[in-house]
Amino acid sequence: MGTRKWLFDRVLRWWAAHGGLAQFHRPNGAAGHVAGWIMGRRSSNVARNRWAVRLLDVGPADRVVEFGCGPGVAVAALAARTTRGLVVGVDHSPVMIRQAGRRNRAAIRAGRVRLVQAPVQHLTLDDVPFDAALAVNTVGMWPEPATRLRDLGPLLRPGGRIAVVSQPRCAGATAATSAAAAAELAALLTDAGFDNLRTEFLDLDPPAACVIGYLPTRRPGREEAAAGPEPRRAARPDGSDPQ
Repeated sequence: MGTRKWLFDRVLRWWAAHGGLAQFHRPNGAAGHVAGWIMGRRSSNVARNRWAVRLLDVGPADRVVEFGCGPGVAVAALAARTTRGLVVGVDHSPVMIRQAGRRNRAAIRAGRVRLVQAPVQHLTLDDVPFDAALAVNTVGMWPEPATRLRDLGPLLRPGGRIAVVSQPRCAGATAATSAAAAAELAALLTDAGFDNLRTEFLDLDPPAACVIGYLPTRRPGREEAAAGPEPRRAARPDGSDPQ
């Protein structure tokens, strides 16, 4: 282990033992700045964000939104890929928005990145529809995550995709803990109307899980959805359609 990583881990352990973990959920003030500094530089966090961006597989002209962008690590990776598109980073913390702004200053000036300070439950965006969405280690902190995911679906175009990532940080977390988290995320996405789900794991300690889901290419209208599926009609004896 290099001296820099050893020192970083010592600082992180001291930080956690003195109540610093709460700042990763709600960063604020000077302590929140330290939490953002850690999130922006910790090797596992950077690797997890960049891995999720690769799995989302965005193109140069895609429009992407990240919910809970933190210090902007994934936003920067997305902006490097969407050279003709737009990346919108959303976070409830003004501290994180400022750090993400510094990390993505050039892309913001070029109009390729926009940052929005807002909690996910009170989010209003003018840039819809998006081609893709990302949430890294944030869904579990949302109030009523199933409801939030259903509310966020309409921000995506039909056929759009979302990647949700979880790397459990509870004491004693193992690969089995990550697998359980992935199953929970998959259930939430299915309930929110996403299908064609795919789950990937990143070899960290514990593993990070990423579940990717897609919206149907055609969404039913309100009347159609309320009526439910059309009843199946029996064919005529000659095999022709009764209509």
